[in-house]
Amino acid sequence: MKLILNADDFGLSESVNNGIVECFQAGTVKSTTVMMNQHGIDHAIQLYKQGLVPDIGLHFTVTAGRPLSNPEDVPSLIDEDGYFLNRQTLMTKQVCEDEVYLELNTQYQAALNAGFNINHIDSHHFAGIYPPLKNAFIRFANDINLPVRRVDNIVAGQDTLTVPTPDAFDMRFFDSGATFENLKAILLEYKLTHPNGIVELMCHPSSDTNDLIELSSYHEMRSIEKNILTSPELTHWLKEQGIECVGFNYLS
Repeated sequence: MKLILNADDFGLSESVNNGIVECFQAGTVKSTTVMMNQHGIDHAIQLYKQGLVPDIGLHFTVTAGRPLSNPEDVPSLIDEDGYFLNRQTLMTKQVCEDEVYLELNTQYQAALNAGFNINHIDSHHFAGIYPPLKNAFIRFANDINLPVRRVDNIVAGQDTLTVPTPDAFDMRFFDSGATFENLKAILLEYKLTHPNGIVELMCHPSSDTNDLIELSSYHEMRSIEKNILTSPELTHWLKEQGIECVGFNYLS
């Protein structure tokens, strides 16, 4: 079985960036996705240019921060102060599909202009595949012909998607589920159901949490995730089980 442990939120903060680099160096994480509109993006660009995160995608963000497009061009995505809508509002609001496509393209072009060799796409808080945004997300992915994280974990179905995805995606290594024992249990399940498949799990490592308290509601567990993902015990267990860690380059 091939395992993609994709580290979400590269660019959120320096501690997140550093934690992701540590996981790359441990050899378990071989893929990450970058947030182009967050506080740690300049630091993330520096680390990338040093060759420390060789496999990188775009973490399309429409639930945190401000748009990179002209706010006047994406009014259905923002509040009265110019910030993206929260998850609860975005999940049910009627948004303009062309505005979603525009902002996705703007973030993608910003990543290319920063020097990132983007090789796949997913979205922060899964917002890109919320019902009001899913059509635009699929259309954009098909247009640029890059692999994506599966888009059927919030709303069933991805038949209109023409680009590669992992065979399975699992979100249970998160919050109270971010334990070594739970990670092993999840992977053993997929060894039975997808012995020759490619399985993706998201992860959210960070080297510290002090710079995250005001940036993310999910902060305390990030350093715990990092400790698990960089542990020699995990590396040894994966080898014992014949589970090979790969990045999204494997799908390209």
